[in-house]
Amino acid sequence: MNKKILITGIGAIVVLAGIIAAVILWPDDEPYDYDLSEYVKVGDYKGLDYSIAEVSVTDDEVQTEIDSRLQAAATTETVREGTVEDGDTINVSYSGTIDGEEFEGGSSESYDITVGTTQMIDGFVEGLVGHEIGDNVTLNLKFPDDYSSEDVAGKDVVFDVTINYKSVQVVPELDEDFVKENSDVDTVDEYRDYVRDELLAQKESDADMDAKEALWNEVIANSEVISYPEEEYEAAKAAADDIEAQYKSQAESYGMEWDDFLESYLGMSQEDFDESKKQYADDTVLQEMVTYYIAREENLEVTDKEFKEYLEDTLESAGYTEDTFQQSFGQTIEEYAEDNQWKIALLLDKVLDKIMEYGNQVDASDSTAE
Repeated sequence: MNKKILITGIGAIVVLAGIIAAVILWPDDEPYDYDLSEYVKVGDYKGLDYSIAEVSVTDDEVQTEIDSRLQAAATTETVREGTVEDGDTINVSYSGTIDGEEFEGGSSESYDITVGTTQMIDGFVEGLVGHEIGDNVTLNLKFPDDYSSEDVAGKDVVFDVTINYKSVQVVPELDEDFVKENSDVDTVDEYRDYVRDELLAQKESDADMDAKEALWNEVIANSEVISYPEEEYEAAKAAADDIEAQYKSQAESYGMEWDDFLESYLGMSQEDFDESKKQYADDTVLQEMVTYYIAREENLEVTDKEFKEYLEDTLESAGYTEDTFQQSFGQTIEEYAEDNQWKIALLLDKVLDKIMEYGNQVDASDSTAE
């Protein structure tokens, strides 16, 4: 079980949450609990034209996905024979001596090395390449003059090394055993069709979401703020300030001045960043007001029962129990959903469905979504 699986299972929610410009944690179950027509003039959301791009899945895409799934199912095995080669991950034990005496930090009973990646003093890793697993190797080396420990810097050292084993990644074959263990079908040919159907369903879902997003952007573009409600706007500004604080913490961890970080990583001046924060708050409150306005006009809501069933389905499809989810994410799925605004995203999904229901689908023959 992993987070990637969960994210795949909630892909639509992630996209929908992204349509709304920010994540704001509201203290009340029902924000904007007043007449929104006094604050926003919502653009026409009925009778809008939209197109859904035609999609298909190629054989190459199916094979790439299968290769990815096989790689994800790979296991690591311990091998106690063979030769150490570039790229191998090996386990060694070693003892280092200077003038015949062992020194602090110079020995280990078990140490993993990836040849070509793991950094040791010059000659240590290189001196093991070509030797057999199980060999005892003596390495006569010298610590660099600028080595971090002054006690050994510039001194000759002898390492007695035993190559214990190598770790080898074993990728499963695409056979009936793999197919039966990882799908609801029995044969390799059926599995290829199974993967194709999943990829096609995802592409169709993405194309549908793209069409909804285009409709939503049109509604927002044609909507007009009369005035921003103070409480919600201050909350949006606070959320923008939190984002700035996170960026500043990141800059500090990089040892950078804030202005340098802004320019190097965000391509902004402080004035630009302040303007982006204001736009962030403006967009967030506008989009949330439009969401709740249309939902109320159309009598749309996410009931507690619907939300509970959604959370249960998400756990099941992702392969989690409530306990294993909490162990992996450090919080309950209810807390996770609240922090990530799943409920408003589900409400927005209903709003988008309604806008599409009122819309006019036009020919998408010139669209591509592959």
